[in-house]
Amino acid sequence: MALRPLKSFFATADQLLRQDLPTLGRVLLVHLKSYEDVPHNSIYQHGRISQLNFFAALEASPGPGQQLEYGDKQQEVIRALMEAWNWLERQGTLIGDARQPAPWFSISRSGEELLKQNARFEHFERLGLARVKGDLEATGGIRDIGGPQEVIDLAWKWVEMKENQAKAGASSGTLSLIAETRLDELRGLGSARFDFRRLIRLCEEINTSYAEGCYFATAMLTRALLDHVPPLFGCKTFDEVANNYDGGKSFKETMHHLENAARKVADSHLHIRIRKSETLPTAQQVYFAPELDVLLAEVVRLMR
Repeated sequence: MALRPLKSFFATADQLLRQDLPTLGRVLLVHLKSYEDVPHNSIYQHGRISQLNFFAALEASPGPGQQLEYGDKQQEVIRALMEAWNWLERQGTLIGDARQPAPWFSISRSGEELLKQNARFEHFERLGLARVKGDLEATGGIRDIGGPQEVIDLAWKWVEMKENQAKAGASSGTLSLIAETRLDELRGLGSARFDFRRLIRLCEEINTSYAEGCYFATAMLTRALLDHVPPLFGCKTFDEVANNYDGGKSFKETMHHLENAARKVADSHLHIRIRKSETLPTAQQVYFAPELDVLLAEVVRLMR
């Protein structure tokens, strides 16, 4: 297994810092395990993990022209990871080796089971919530999930966890432009012609930017998404999608609004030079959630 950097799980520090301890602990365990096959590393040696070397590596000064993995929030990230490490110890997932003078740990049998569970969860993530739940309800998990009853039970557990997360986000007032259920549908897509990872990451970063009040970034990422998707519709530009794609009258009108409003908002922020007096974008100015959902819903329909 190749090394899995923390940023492959959480693109930004804010995403990492929002996680609860069980989620962050599970990700930390996967990250630590991924050092196992990395040659000549000081963190994972002879089946044991060095706590000292792991956190020293996170705090190490980067080389010339490089930055810390999470920039000026690196120390906050390190503290959160220390909390996650302590949680793994309390759960009996990481076990200290009393024979060693320095803090070396091994992964317990329950920890290995947790890693297997996480691999299943990652598979469910790729399928998407709608597809997993639909398969469980329609076929009992035979069509897409497969495996023995314990895997089916784990799939139901994952569905419940994802739905609870969505409810928690709604009740806490978490702001997003792209629904998590739509993102789950995108994650579940597969194609021999198209790789959806960039599209999914653009959607995730649009949500992160909007939730954090980064409205310049939201506008520019929305424009980037519009420039990214035309080949899915057999077009070269989004203008062609808006004018030529046969998606019906309502779809065409919605795409025209994205082309004429969202793109122009982004262009105005990208190309205006410094002036004597300025105004800043607001949440309302960059809010194109309904239009983006119509666009992405059509992507899902076409690519299934």
